[in-house]
Amino acid sequence: MAGGRNSGNGGNNLIEVVRQLAAVAQQLARNSNGNGDAQGELFKKVAQSKPPTYQGEPDPTILENWLREFEKLFGAVGCPENLKVSCATYFLRGEADLWWQQNETTIRALPGFNWAKFQEKVRDKFYPRFLQIQKAEKFSNLKMEKMSVTKYYTKFIELSRFAEEYVATEKAKARKFESGLTTDL
Repeated sequence: MAGGRNSGNGGNNLIEVVRQLAAVAQQLARNSNGNGDAQGELFKKVAQSKPPTYQGEPDPTILENWLREFEKLFGAVGCPENLKVSCATYFLRGEADLWWQQNETTIRALPGFNWAKFQEKVRDKFYPRFLQIQKAEKFSNLKMEKMSVTKYYTKFIELSRFAEEYVATEKAKARKFESGLTTDL
């Protein structure tokens, strides 16, 4: 009889464990479905804002603008780090899309892969070092000459992002801006 009671208790314990496992499984299923819905909703938010596409143009300004737009968009929609690359790569076209299709597996396998690593790899491909140096030199040599102050300022801001070492602080940026102004100002 004692054995019968233990097996009965064991049966109750087993039933309770099965109930708990079922509850956990249901919760996991809800979380999984909720996560999928959340990803879909996030992608809808991104797509509704009509972000630009990037086609692999050799102009680094286009690439930097594309990356900057996604940075702003991710902040606005609260995109979690683990979904940024998937959202952004949907908006690759042409050569950039082909590059991603051919290299995605290798790049995603890199240690610590994230949005920053993706940006690094896309810049390595479409904004090679020699172009980075050219843009930095263009900024370094920028002078107002016959431009209006507004045009000079616009060009200064556009090129300054390619030569951050020259304008690491606001004070350095102001000095560099002033050094390019014409002497009559």
